[in-house]
Amino acid sequence: MNSSHLVPKSAFPWYLTASSLWMAGMSLQGFLFTWLLVGVLELPADKTSFARILAEFPPLAVLLLGGMLGDRRDTRSYLIAMHLLMALPPLLIALVFKLGTLTYWWVVLFGILMASIQSLSDPARQAALSRVTRIDVQRSVTLMTIVTTLVGLAGFALGAQLENWGLALVLLVQAALFFVGSFAIARLPALPAPNTRPVKFSEGLAALKQMPLVRNVIGLNFLSSLFNAGAYIIAIPYIVKEVYQGDAGFFAMVMTVFTVGSVGSNIVLLLVMPLRNPGRLFLLMQLTRVAILILVWMQPSLWLFYFAMFAWGLNMGVTTTMVRSIVQELAPVETRSQILSILLLSFMVSSPISSLLLGYVILGFDPLAAMVPGMFMSLIIFGIGIWRSGLWQYDAQALDATTKPNP
Repeated sequence: MNSSHLVPKSAFPWYLTASSLWMAGMSLQGFLFTWLLVGVLELPADKTSFARILAEFPPLAVLLLGGMLGDRRDTRSYLIAMHLLMALPPLLIALVFKLGTLTYWWVVLFGILMASIQSLSDPARQAALSRVTRIDVQRSVTLMTIVTTLVGLAGFALGAQLENWGLALVLLVQAALFFVGSFAIARLPALPAPNTRPVKFSEGLAALKQMPLVRNVIGLNFLSSLFNAGAYIIAIPYIVKEVYQGDAGFFAMVMTVFTVGSVGSNIVLLLVMPLRNPGRLFLLMQLTRVAILILVWMQPSLWLFYFAMFAWGLNMGVTTTMVRSIVQELAPVETRSQILSILLLSFMVSSPISSLLLGYVILGFDPLAAMVPGMFMSLIIFGIGIWRSGLWQYDAQALDATTKPNP
């Protein structure tokens, strides 16, 4: 039985507010961590890649734990604690900077702490979406993506002011974003634990075994993240700095253009949802991505480079939303946080691996060469997706209402 009519009308707006503040803080974090390594410490690609690996592998150990805690704790209280905890690392780094002792290892520690707390928080935050919305999952995921990403642009805007405001002030603003978000979480209705059984690490994996379509979506998303999202994360900062001789403001503008493309794609999706065949759209986007990566690889003029970043953001916005909505729609409520933690794990594992692999590609050739592996991987994903995954045949509207997880 669907219980969406029992959800207060104010629940989703407050959820969007808290998630938007979180996204703004994390957008700023992505900018700060990358630019501190590339633009401030001026490290070569191999050392930057190693720093990303050091910062991103430890949080993998707590991601599945975050999924289990999300299924077994009152979600509102748990997320309040995560917001307050997330405000502490920026304050620590601001103090270190003011003392004049900021080094490579402090930046790495900053990345580890922020990514670890995010790993504990995100499964519960994403699983809560289905419990606070009064509309279908596809549109809920898309609407959340639009709102949080638009607010997340504030993070890039703050990053662009780094050289004007100074690092310490930007870090204080970042801490404030997470702190204020805790008050929005406190306005949510009570969200008691959906699962009170004893904690088992294998429960999420066991549930995933029984859902081959969800398993295949997560697997293909991992391959996509490995060389496509990875190319954006590790190669674009060096393309900005070495190919186009850009500064922090230019880098922030590139990230903004990419994000605007991502938001634009989700606005269009919202107008046509719910989609009957979301899997087909995910697969077709792999072909358009090949053309985008070729354009970036050709070192186009500045306006064409901006266009490519916009198109890349549009493409990634569609694929990410399709993956999240399919998994969110099919995952049962009792193990939803754990299954979403596995999806998030696929994102997080791919980032340090791609940073290592593409970092050596950049070091051995140039930043533009990091686009080439993604071209071939996109074609592979398209082929596997059509013939072996079941994604092309997936019909979301054909699912019987009684088999869909309740909010």
